[in-house]
Amino acid sequence: MSSTFSRPDLYLLLTALIWGSNYSVLKFVLAEVPARSFNALRLAVASLAFLLMIGLTRRRESLARLTARHWVVIVLLGIIGQFGYQLLFIEGLERTSVANASIIIGCTPVAVSLTTAVLGHERLPWPHWVGMALAFVGVYFIVVGGAQTGTSSLVGDLMMLACVVCWTIYTVAARPLLNTFSPLLVTGLSMAVGTLLFLPAAIDDFRATPWTTVPLTAWLALVFSSLLALNFAYTSWYHGVRHLGASRTSLYSNVVPAAALLVAMVALGERLSGMRLAGAALVLVGVVVTRYRT
Repeated sequence: MSSTFSRPDLYLLLTALIWGSNYSVLKFVLAEVPARSFNALRLAVASLAFLLMIGLTRRRESLARLTARHWVVIVLLGIIGQFGYQLLFIEGLERTSVANASIIIGCTPVAVSLTTAVLGHERLPWPHWVGMALAFVGVYFIVVGGAQTGTSSLVGDLMMLACVVCWTIYTVAARPLLNTFSPLLVTGLSMAVGTLLFLPAAIDDFRATPWTTVPLTAWLALVFSSLLALNFAYTSWYHGVRHLGASRTSLYSNVVPAAALLVAMVALGERLSGMRLAGAALVLVGVVVTRYRT
């Protein structure tokens, strides 16, 4: 595996910056539109865009090569990595701060590495275990500190922890499928499955939303959050998993909290202090330590 900065690395860096910005974008929109209504709409837009791209490219020829076993994996990816993750993410972000959410999800590289080790894909050196312990203690400080200051809720933070589990499974489980099929096909089909599952959960909120009063900025946010944070970013993520491997790809999750915190400080006025600041530092140190090789 090459250690140079390649095109997949560039796409993943852009993905991390987009996802980091997306926290504040969604936090802003959720003040105007109910969480499930907005998420249902952005998932529908992104899924239609994916299916259109698949239909207009040679990726449609790969559909005929999908076996029943392949479809089972795609459906599971849609349930866990699309429906499960998106439902937990949007509901969790509504209840917690951008800082807490982004830092907790920043533990994804640790979770991915641990999972690949358990599955026998990678042997973890002792610094990795130390780093994981620091990261988990850091998350505890963030959760407790947020609850004490009233900037977040325990339920919201736990939803974000569940997001880490969903995204870890989504990243690791897709690797065998990506050895045969393109990231566009795998992401597009799994997102379509997740969207079909999400729409019924949002139908009541969707009907109750006064769409005629939704401001233009929310519609612009929909475009950003659909075409960039979902279409481009999800495809780039799986492109990285395919060409760089799950562990190296997950490293770019480290950039997301930094980008999210900077944008949230400027756009939303969020700040870290006390236990939350200590927890953020522990998570950062823990993630860095997990990348050390003896």
